[in-house]
Amino acid sequence: MTIVTFAEKNKAAAQIASILGEGEVEKITVEGLPAYEFKWKGEEWLVMGLSGHIMNYDFPEQYNKWNEVNPGVLLGVDPQKLVTRADYAAAVKKLAKRANKIVLACDYDREGENIGFEAKTLSEEVTNVPIERARFSSLSPKEVKKAFESLIDPDYNMAMAAEARQILDLKMGAAFTRFVTLSVRERARTKDILSIGPCQTPTCGFVYEREKAIRSFQAKDFWKITAIFSAESGKEGDDFEGTHRAGNIHDKEKAAEIFKRLKGAKEGLVAKKTVKEAKTSPPNPLNTTEFLKRASKFLGVSPELALEVAEQLYLAGFTSYPRTETNKYADDFDFKSLVFDFARQKEYKPFAESILIAPIVPKNGEKDAHDHPPIHPIRVASRGEVSSAVNIPQAPEVYDLIARHFLANLMPAAVFEKTHLHLLVQEEPFDSSGTVLKDSGWLEAYPFENKKDKLLPFVEEGQKVGIKKLSNTKSKTSPPKKLTEAELLTLMDKNRIGTKATAPTHIETNKKRGYLETKGKTISILDIGFTLMEGLSLTVPILVRPEIRAKIEALIQEVEDGKKEFEAALDEGTALIKEMYAQLEANKKDLTSSIAGTIKDEAALEDKKNYIGTCKACGHVLRIVQTDSGRFVGCTGYPDCRNSYPLPKSGALTVLRSKECKKEGVAVLKVGNKYNWAVGIGPCFTCDLEKECYPPETVGPCPECDGSMFLITFKDTRFLGCTKRCGYTHSVPKTGKLTLLDKTCETCGWKLFRLKEEGDSPEEEFCVNRRCAEGRKYWKKPGKGAETRIKEKASVSRSAASSAANPTVSSATNSATSPATRLAATPAAEKTSKVLTTGLKKNKEKT
Repeated sequence: MTIVTFAEKNKAAAQIASILGEGEVEKITVEGLPAYEFKWKGEEWLVMGLSGHIMNYDFPEQYNKWNEVNPGVLLGVDPQKLVTRADYAAAVKKLAKRANKIVLACDYDREGENIGFEAKTLSEEVTNVPIERARFSSLSPKEVKKAFESLIDPDYNMAMAAEARQILDLKMGAAFTRFVTLSVRERARTKDILSIGPCQTPTCGFVYEREKAIRSFQAKDFWKITAIFSAESGKEGDDFEGTHRAGNIHDKEKAAEIFKRLKGAKEGLVAKKTVKEAKTSPPNPLNTTEFLKRASKFLGVSPELALEVAEQLYLAGFTSYPRTETNKYADDFDFKSLVFDFARQKEYKPFAESILIAPIVPKNGEKDAHDHPPIHPIRVASRGEVSSAVNIPQAPEVYDLIARHFLANLMPAAVFEKTHLHLLVQEEPFDSSGTVLKDSGWLEAYPFENKKDKLLPFVEEGQKVGIKKLSNTKSKTSPPKKLTEAELLTLMDKNRIGTKATAPTHIETNKKRGYLETKGKTISILDIGFTLMEGLSLTVPILVRPEIRAKIEALIQEVEDGKKEFEAALDEGTALIKEMYAQLEANKKDLTSSIAGTIKDEAALEDKKNYIGTCKACGHVLRIVQTDSGRFVGCTGYPDCRNSYPLPKSGALTVLRSKECKKEGVAVLKVGNKYNWAVGIGPCFTCDLEKECYPPETVGPCPECDGSMFLITFKDTRFLGCTKRCGYTHSVPKTGKLTLLDKTCETCGWKLFRLKEEGDSPEEEFCVNRRCAEGRKYWKKPGKGAETRIKEKASVSRSAASSAANPTVSSATNSATSPATRLAATPAAEKTSKVLTTGLKKNKEKT
């Protein structure tokens, strides 16, 4: 008689074959895949490991063209279950033909049962031999042999529960993802797929809600009054801190009033002393969720990786099956044999021996899911053994956590002594507390939660204590902290999002989609995730919240429990999904406006060259828009928001980020090298506030009046002019890069210039003032110019200097806007510009 067994993975198949074949196993290949042949109890056995699911649901091919099929149609289509691993399917059928009996030995949970049924379905296509089930929770020799000696019937309801979840998740995920993605693409250029999932989306929603609370948080001031007391015993650790009983005082005047009453106090009175003994019980046995939380919190290992490590430890025979909801041990659990095993390992010996000297009583939880025992070690192993068997760096740490948790669970409670002092200072109440660990109990084996003592000195009621310092400290309230992965798992478990086996997968899926990321032990939502959740939350909040998913999970559980037929659960689940989809369709416009607008906002923000600012009308982003007919500043909220502003038709545009328009223009742009433009206002040279926005950078006092000299730069020349337009001008070097410095001449007080001629000539710093002894030294050098005074008719001279006195940008570098150019920008100024040019030519001739 030949018996064929299908395990979930090759590693499990090898373990089963080794245990039942007692080492006399022949490895063979079937369709290129490994299988194991041996004899047990006079029968021929063949064991093969599958590759997890080898079949999966999908819609018929004609429904897979996104742009040709209305997404809502998918909710009424029955998906097909198709083979996804043809090599494994062929091997299953080939082995089934040789079998007189088939045994399913996949993991004993919902998904494992469903994987076994995939092998069962394929086998039944080629044979009708009996098919039975081997159920075990660990790959220990004792349990594996017991399972194969007492085979049971496959669990149809459990397998169909997984089937129902697959179908409902496919319908919702496919329909909703296509609808949102295609709708947003109608209004925004994006190639991204906006993935919506029945568990993935509520999981992301938890992180979104926390992030929203953080962003909307407004810090408030508070004051805390503290005192440093001294028992004056002269011993080390004599000082201790007390806090005024009012705690965080949000009223500044109230805090000041209390503190005023305390002013000058030199001592306090111990009005009351309370000492209590408190016990902290060991943790409950580990179920999957608690294990994942603790691995994340204590080891910094992500839930997905922790579950992968735990599964490999299970397959290697170190620990029990890692997917369980049970957190209590069965009454007949053999603790003593396992603890004896740990007493032989140096690292765990002290804890194991302390357990064995008394009756063993575990600290049990309340949940018995009748699936597997809590996660526990099935044999003791050193770190080296674990590393050799499981090629994952975190494996020894994860095994150590499971081992120590198991031992701690069997140890006595930790005992603390808690002391509370009620003190009076000028009749004002203060409190001080301390905790001392009197008996470490289970904490001895469990260093992850060791608590540090907060000691108080020995004082008695009625004793006076000194005051070293009194403080009234101002602080601010802190925003909520980002979620940790452990906290997220707790929220998912509480709201029935996913299962013990799938919860880590939903977190990881959000990471792969670019919605979430982890930094250390905390988890954050990324911009695209926040955008998607914000849009869904504002328009179809039922998608983000966990209530509907919890209802669907309840339906699936009813199938597993045999309380609801498979087809009935599918009908009810599909009706719930259709209800959500109807809301999605009804809110399409608002949803896509929100998401598409934000996507366009993000693209505009990344385009630093064309980004202008925030639209005052709708809050979206303003940016420079180029079209065939011209350019303008437009809003990313278009077409819902039509706010726009004109721009000059020609000239390169540069956004001046440091400039702010005093007339509340949206932004200030530089147009070529000619003039500035305030978006929404117009050219700055026509504005009566231009002098306030662009005050000239002065060099020093004018020698002729009470004005100041400043640098005027034209295309072909540059010189100093007077801010009071008195007509006095002063020459500067005509070539080279000229920079006005903050340093001043010690002789005349004018600011110094730095000149860098082209080529390799060195930089030179000098005073330009010809009426200064230091300045004359510079001008006497060969090749320097002479002092100049323009003596034209007063009206012409002063008009020209007046026009030059206020350039758009006055700078010591050769990049300032030319006043003559600016004046020439309008026909009315053309004549004035010519007069100024004539004056400059005469000035040159005189020089």
